[in-house]
Amino acid sequence: MKKSYETFGNYILLEKLAAGGMAEVYLAKKIAASGVQKFVAIKRILQQFSDSEDFIAMFKDEAKIAINLSHSNVVSIYDFGIESSQFYIVMEFVEGRNLRQVLNRMKRVNQVFSVAQVAYIIRQVAAGLDHAHRCIDPTTGQPLNIIHRDMSPQNVMLSFEGDSKIVDFGIAKAAHQIEATRAGTLKGKFGYMSPEQVEGQSVDARTDIFALGIMTWEMLANQRLFLASSEINTLRKIRECDVPSLRKINPNIPTELDQIVKKALEKDKMERYQSAGDLHRDLQGFLSRFDPDFSVQDLGQFVKNLFSDEIIEIRKKQILYAQVTVDPSVQNDRTEVFAGNRSNEDHTLSEADLSFSENSKSHPNTMILQKAVGSIDFANAEFDDGATRAHRMHVAKRTAHEKTKEYKKNTYTDTKNTLLELEQKNRNATLLTLIFSLSFLLIFFAYLNKFHPDFKSRFCKSLENYNLCPRAFYIPTNLLILQSSPDNAEIYIDNELFGITPKELLIKKLPLKLTFRKDGHRTVEQLLKTIPKDNTLSIHMPPAVQGYFKVKSIGVEIYVDGRKVKSNQQVSVPAGKDVLIKVVNPFSGQSKEEVHRVDANQLKSIFIDPPTTNGL
Repeated sequence: MKKSYETFGNYILLEKLAAGGMAEVYLAKKIAASGVQKFVAIKRILQQFSDSEDFIAMFKDEAKIAINLSHSNVVSIYDFGIESSQFYIVMEFVEGRNLRQVLNRMKRVNQVFSVAQVAYIIRQVAAGLDHAHRCIDPTTGQPLNIIHRDMSPQNVMLSFEGDSKIVDFGIAKAAHQIEATRAGTLKGKFGYMSPEQVEGQSVDARTDIFALGIMTWEMLANQRLFLASSEINTLRKIRECDVPSLRKINPNIPTELDQIVKKALEKDKMERYQSAGDLHRDLQGFLSRFDPDFSVQDLGQFVKNLFSDEIIEIRKKQILYAQVTVDPSVQNDRTEVFAGNRSNEDHTLSEADLSFSENSKSHPNTMILQKAVGSIDFANAEFDDGATRAHRMHVAKRTAHEKTKEYKKNTYTDTKNTLLELEQKNRNATLLTLIFSLSFLLIFFAYLNKFHPDFKSRFCKSLENYNLCPRAFYIPTNLLILQSSPDNAEIYIDNELFGITPKELLIKKLPLKLTFRKDGHRTVEQLLKTIPKDNTLSIHMPPAVQGYFKVKSIGVEIYVDGRKVKSNQQVSVPAGKDVLIKVVNPFSGQSKEEVHRVDANQLKSIFIDPPTTNGL
């Protein structure tokens, strides 16, 4: 043929499957004995990142971790090494598509996963995760405690045969690794992180389970769970962990499956599934009751139908790639191989080669020879009529060889210079774009800071959790952050309800009387005379023995211990203590007060006549 392919070590690179920021993945096959064919996937670091120690360390970690995994639901690693200063991993080639590609295709053709399909896929992935989480180091016999930390649809492959396989342990974390993740660094796709991952806390296997819960919820609801307008808002939604009920979105989802997903998505990881094996077991039990006949063939047929047009092209390519062989006669700066059977071609430089017939133009060096020699007459001109034909051919061969070397050298130099010029132009264009973008952002930030004074505070506070903006840069000197233990205590300023902890307050004058109330806890009063240095006031509210009042009256405002309540509303108060109950006529301003006491856990109902025109 015809088309050339790059060789990389002992492998032939057939087709680029994917390219990321720092690595690329190829479909490849090993150069082996005739008739032995096996397609693999090769992931290698891009040349420009081969000197990045951090990335190479992460790449090595992926290989060291994944090489220990051997499970039908985890993509196998066959080899790992370095070739031409590029690190690479050789792994199992899965003929199929990743889950994100499948979901995108289903959206285009207006299809959704069935309940059985979702349960089957997630059950398989949970089995693979459970294997990784329980994997043992064969050299020490100790648990590796592998955590994937990037479970997302992009990292789950669905084969055309119905198998689900986990890929890309590139940011996985094993317990034996010495170097810890840098403080404040988030790894993984934002929309599939766990609350503890967002908070920068230590993560374990339950983080992967939460991510798997997100994927399950999204596949059943046919929409994203935590995705927001920005990465910051997405992280905020994950931190809040407000998960809508699946049955409210789709009442046809079985209650048992809804409960399984809820447990996988518990904000408190102690309430979550404690192992992927437990999740796998519950999904297996559900599937055996809901659709016991569902099988891997059912899922495989669904995926095949979804990508039927592409599968035909894949089969054609595989037939072509099976014919790709190494051509030892070609010497080039990059070793090449050719597709097709070349056993009938003669690659020695003969008189027929130098005649440049139409049939020889397919040879990759023909154009070089044409430019180098021009024609056989060049050699003929060097000799008299007595020169033998063999001698003339020898000189022609030698001349062609020298001219070919010279032409290739000049071509390489010209190409190199052109590439350098293009690279310099690209660098200049990138630099100008960067300068323009930074200038625009600075002007825009200055505008917002001038005409919207609260912008800097809100913007920087959103970055505070990631150590990107010092608190002193944006917290006003008169800002007070009110916190309580426990949270969600009512805050009263001069007996007026202000809000719920945690809360920010701009102080206009001091001293200030603050009251904190929460059912089941002692009321705490604080007379604030100065603002703390860290701008934070933290209040501890110990548990208290409570009693309860229900106060009834007509046409008045009711206050229990300074707290405004509704008529006949149950209000908790400290047991065994005098409580001031006050009713106020909102039109005349006249008021009436009574003092009552209630025992522990007692509910006491009181009716107070509204104040008369004569006062109390």
